[in-house]
Amino acid sequence: GRVDTSKEHMSSSGLVQIDGLSPIKTEERKTSKVMLLFPPEWVPTAPYLALPSLTAVLREAGHDVVQRDINIEMYDHFFTMEFLIWVKGRLGMQLKPLQDKDKAGRLTEQEAAQKAVLEEAYAVDVFDLADRAEDAKLVVRGERFYEAEKLERALNTFREAMQYISSAYYPASLVFYPMESNLGYRPGVSKEVFACLDDEQVNVYRDICNQLVLPSVSKEKPTVIGISIGTQMQLMAGLTFCKMIKESFPDIHVVVGGNVVTRLQEEWAKHERFFTEVFDAAILYEGEHALLWYIEAMNGQRAIESVPNLMYYESGAVQQSKEVYTEKTAALPLPDFDGLPLDHYFVPERIIPYLATRGCYWGRCTFCDHGQGYFDQYRGMTAQHVVEQVTALRDKYQCRHFLFSDESYPPALFKKVSQLLVDRNVGIKWTTLIRFEETLQDQAVWDLAAKAGCCTLYYGMESANERVLNLMDKHAKKNVIQNNLHQAAKAGIWNHVMAFYGFPGETREEALETRQFVIENQPVIHSVELFYFVAYRHTPMVRNPDKFGITIHKQEEYDLPLDYYYTLNEPVGISCLDAMQLCEEFYKNDFSPWAVRVNSREHVFLYISKFGTNKLPQIYAATKDGATTAEGVSGLVTWPMAIAEGDEGKEGMSRVVSH
Repeated sequence: GRVDTSKEHMSSSGLVQIDGLSPIKTEERKTSKVMLLFPPEWVPTAPYLALPSLTAVLREAGHDVVQRDINIEMYDHFFTMEFLIWVKGRLGMQLKPLQDKDKAGRLTEQEAAQKAVLEEAYAVDVFDLADRAEDAKLVVRGERFYEAEKLERALNTFREAMQYISSAYYPASLVFYPMESNLGYRPGVSKEVFACLDDEQVNVYRDICNQLVLPSVSKEKPTVIGISIGTQMQLMAGLTFCKMIKESFPDIHVVVGGNVVTRLQEEWAKHERFFTEVFDAAILYEGEHALLWYIEAMNGQRAIESVPNLMYYESGAVQQSKEVYTEKTAALPLPDFDGLPLDHYFVPERIIPYLATRGCYWGRCTFCDHGQGYFDQYRGMTAQHVVEQVTALRDKYQCRHFLFSDESYPPALFKKVSQLLVDRNVGIKWTTLIRFEETLQDQAVWDLAAKAGCCTLYYGMESANERVLNLMDKHAKKNVIQNNLHQAAKAGIWNHVMAFYGFPGETREEALETRQFVIENQPVIHSVELFYFVAYRHTPMVRNPDKFGITIHKQEEYDLPLDYYYTLNEPVGISCLDAMQLCEEFYKNDFSPWAVRVNSREHVFLYISKFGTNKLPQIYAATKDGATTAEGVSGLVTWPMAIAEGDEGKEGMSRVVSH
């Protein structure tokens, strides 16, 4: 590819940024059939942006694209009479040999535990459960959604059905929400990942692949299949699909991409088995044009080694292209959602994600590695372009609710987009992630955003102590945080605040200052998430541990790590375990004012959109005396966010990482 020297730069890893490859003339193009898959597990409330972004570029180049959100298809399938009766059959098949063994007195302790779980599940009235599950889907997709008690009951029915399904995959634990399913294998250990892919007992995704994916591949006959793995929660399902597709259809080129694939790029090369048994190629960083050029290489129209952002297997070794291509955001086509089941998500109104920026405009937080999905720094579009695209999506998909899934919405764009949305009377409702900013301390800014349709905002506060915020390189002022929250709340916007305990060097007093701040500002903090510090592998802290007074402990068996265990070099501040304990105490003793019954961010977003206020007593968990409590709220006491995503599948960090 031609290297534009004005834009070229070398990274520390020796990669070169290129301007792009020259397009193939229309008359010389060979077109392919491409299937794009989005694997479980992710929140089933809206499509994810990775597939529509890829689809738009491929279709523009003339390729035939089939995009499938297997995540929503899986939940839709789980909560049907047909699937739950199939599960009952699976339970019976597993139970019979254990009962026979028990009669012969040869049952091991683990088998006895499994038998007890199977017997309890087998006694469930599956017809009643399936009827309630089918009705629960109608609740979340219809007007009853807005009656909080009915919505809570529907969500609990989904949880009950998931527990029933889990029994048939013992000892796996399959969870509806938050996204915390566990197959009993650790995704950070390659040996366990490979074992899990073939495990018929616990790996539910093998059955999902057999029932939903392989029949579709057989029918569509694509030449290339792309699978987007944005989060660690999708790793097992995504790799299971890859391996089973390769085994059944060895002639299809299987390529993976997404944020997690990029984060683990140093590790893939050390494990040739991934390239020989699971997939053919991996796309790093942004994938729209890299996937297009990979398809052209598969069609013999380019040399494979010229394709940027690519890892592939050739001549008995894993190869990685030295060139990186960064998308020019303003030149990309409108994301293309055609073919996705927009009316099957678990919401009564269509919600569509949209990205105006790539990377983070602040980009300095020492604990954050979100930007790892991008090779270079922040890029954004003009407010004019954003509003034109959002209006086009609104009209094309008859959709008035948008997730602005940017890493952190820049203040200048926040103001300009709000103004244009009002001036043009676009009439949408939206939500986004935002930083506390000194430039946003005018009440008029928040009033304008609310008037422009802003319903909910997610803030990465992290700490309420200024010394700790400076250590993090966030540099937010406590009075600014307080002003922003009060002004947004006054404008009618719902404030969701994320913070964590245990940043290296933080003292117990400083951690408790965060707790105190949250409690004192409870009237303007509508929902809260408090976690403990996690040392993610690509953060400045992990790259320079000495500077932050920590020692990173790498364990040999953890060869696919996304984060590391750490200890403090000096006994200054609270340890990792102290932070976990403080967190537990907060949820046990202080969390009750924020315990919500409706715990997906999109669900709360729709409630505010519908009722036009951030005062929604009906969605908090009430006790008999009318007070709220976290006790006894099944699965609803925490609120795992999954908001930051993007082009090639940005990771939505559950609960803690924010900007």
